[in-house]
Amino acid sequence: MSTTDQQIISPRTKAALQHLRRLKPLDGYSIERYLASSGRLQVRLKRRNVPVRDAGFEDIVLDGSTGRVVGLQVLTSRGDAGRGVVLIDDDGRICNDDSQIMVRMADAVVSTTSSVSGSQRRASSSSGMSSSAARSATTPLSDANNELLLKYGLAALGALVALKIIFAALNILSIILLPVAFLYACSNCPTNDSFDAKRELKRVMRGAHLPEEHQPKGFFEQKFNRLAASVTAELATSLGYEIGMTDFVGAAKMAAVKVPVASAEYYWIGILGKWRYIGQREITGNKDD
Repeated sequence: MSTTDQQIISPRTKAALQHLRRLKPLDGYSIERYLASSGRLQVRLKRRNVPVRDAGFEDIVLDGSTGRVVGLQVLTSRGDAGRGVVLIDDDGRICNDDSQIMVRMADAVVSTTSSVSGSQRRASSSSGMSSSAARSATTPLSDANNELLLKYGLAALGALVALKIIFAALNILSIILLPVAFLYACSNCPTNDSFDAKRELKRVMRGAHLPEEHQPKGFFEQKFNRLAASVTAELATSLGYEIGMTDFVGAAKMAAVKVPVASAEYYWIGILGKWRYIGQREITGNKDD
């Protein structure tokens, strides 16, 4: 016949159980109180519902001088000491040694209700803090916070209005400047006569349109490059070339020079009083494109 009612275990056993649960909270320690075959009530320590020792004990105590949990088998007649075996070592390990030791009952830790009341006070304090936090979470914003939010909202609205005004001004400015820019481009558009095909071809042949790092560096290299470009351009145009002009509403012009010998057609854009080389494309045979 056994019982698991731990409300009637001794304060020393309760103190030992509390110690084990603090030391090893995941080990699931418990105390079983049962009626032994001898007719005496004994206690047994269980770990995860499995007895640590098969035998029962008169009492299970925490030796305050060593920190070990001891199962007492015999108590002295005066009850001031007991003899038993170590069940759990001070580091939480289960001890399987059957060597008997003596424990003075004065060293056995006794459980008091103060720890329970202290836990209750801590739980009550935690509950009070939680309810206070909940109340503060539901507290409406103060006037100062509302005023700060209003200021930020007005500042954001003012920024949006300012951006809208700036974009509107830019649109108006672009409407005013576009005709002016168009008239300026028309007045400075180069004429057809200003385009010298051979000169522009020579410039292309010597790489005048290339970046600075691709230009010839030395004096002789520059002179040789100019000479080679002149000879190449003269040879390319010696058998004839075709010039085509495209006008863009008087503001710009595009010149196309077709050189059949080189099987290429070169393009320039004339704008703001200057002809600028923009590229070339390959042509095949004498086919007109």
